[in-house]
Amino acid sequence: MGGPPGFQGFDGGQYPAPPPPFPPPPGGDPHHDQFGATAFAPQGGPPPPMGGGAPQNFGQPAPMPPTNMMQGFDAGRGPSQAGPAPGEKKARRALAGFLVSFQDDPLGKHWPLYQGRNLIGRAETGQEVDVPIGHGTTSTNHATIEAEGGRLTLSDLGSTNGTFHNEEAIGFQGRRELRDGDKIRFGGFSVIVINVAARA
Repeated sequence: MGGPPGFQGFDGGQYPAPPPPFPPPPGGDPHHDQFGATAFAPQGGPPPPMGGGAPQNFGQPAPMPPTNMMQGFDAGRGPSQAGPAPGEKKARRALAGFLVSFQDDPLGKHWPLYQGRNLIGRAETGQEVDVPIGHGTTSTNHATIEAEGGRLTLSDLGSTNGTFHNEEAIGFQGRRELRDGDKIRFGGFSVIVINVAARA
């Protein structure tokens, strides 16, 4: 059975014939995408990506990242960091002495004292101290021991339960010079002073 001219070749004219493809423009090369649609690219240029999207930069270097992404970059360490890099340590100080206690541990505990200022305070409060003491009567920032040369000087920082030198209160923000073997009590926690210079 024959049908009208637009229906020839499709089961007796039951379905319309597909329209003919558009001719390529002058200077263009036709090709087809994944949906069978005809597309054209300039003569000699790369074909457009399949399924749409931005054309690829074939053979061209990748674009540089934005300038603000490069700010603060250190070629040796990567992005700039606050403070020392991982693995770096604080500058070492010369050892001046020790604080030793047998109050809570019969085997003894000790804390080194270094040249300069040594801060004594309660442990596990989030405050960084040089001598952390795990005792409830010790204030967060309880006292300091300054080491200069062979001298050690104890200072109270306005502690709640007081600082004692050889069982004598040194007073609110008081000071005492320490000797090797002296006893100090921070609130209710007692230690013995070991002065390295005195034993050299």
